[in-house]
Amino acid sequence: MKWIPATDWTRRFFSALILAALVAVPMSAVNPKTAPVRADGAPPFSGVTRPFIHLKEPRTVRLDPLEDARGAPVALDRYRGKVLLVNFWATWCGPCIHEMPTLDRLQGALGGEYFDVLPISLDRKGLEKVTPFWREQGYKHLPILLDSRWKSARNLGVSSLPATFLLDHNHRIIGYLIGAAKWDSPQAKAFLRFYIARAGK
Repeated sequence: MKWIPATDWTRRFFSALILAALVAVPMSAVNPKTAPVRADGAPPFSGVTRPFIHLKEPRTVRLDPLEDARGAPVALDRYRGKVLLVNFWATWCGPCIHEMPTLDRLQGALGGEYFDVLPISLDRKGLEKVTPFWREQGYKHLPILLDSRWKSARNLGVSSLPATFLLDHNHRIIGYLIGAAKWDSPQAKAFLRFYIARAGK
C-alpha cells in the first residue's frame, strides 16, 4: 500500500481519522470463506489484504465535479440511477496499476444501464500524466476521470491508495475497500451483482 503525500500532518491525521471512524470489522472477516453472510443477503468480499467494509447505514456522498479526458467537468448526475464503484488511484501507485486491468475487465463485463466503474486519478499533473499512461496500458472500457486537487478524495477521507467506494443507485456509500482487489474475479462479480440487481428494481 502506498500513502498519498499530504500537504501537512494535520490534514493527513484527520483524513485517517475520518476513514478509520467509518466502521470497524473483525480481522476474521478478511477471509471471505469464513466471513458471516450479512443479514441483507449480500455475499462477502475481500481484497488482496483487507475485507470490504460495509457501513452500518448508507451515507450520502459529496464528490466535487471531476474532469474527464477533455478537461470537462463531470458530476455524479451523469450516472443517475447507477450503482457505482468509485476507485481512487494514481500512476505512481504500484497496487493501483496492478489492479487497474481487473477494473477495466469488470467494466467490460458488468458496465451498462445499472452499473459503472469510475476510476478517479489523483495525479497532480492531471491529463499530462494520465493520458500517456492510459494509451500505454491500452485500457478499453474505463473512462479517464481526474481529481487533481484531491477535493473529492478529501471529502471521503482517502489517505492511502487504492481506495474504492461502492455507491448504491441513489449514490449513497454502501462501504469501501482499502488496498487492491481482483475486481474481475467471480467473487467480486457476485458481490456487485447483488447490488446491481437492486438498482434494476
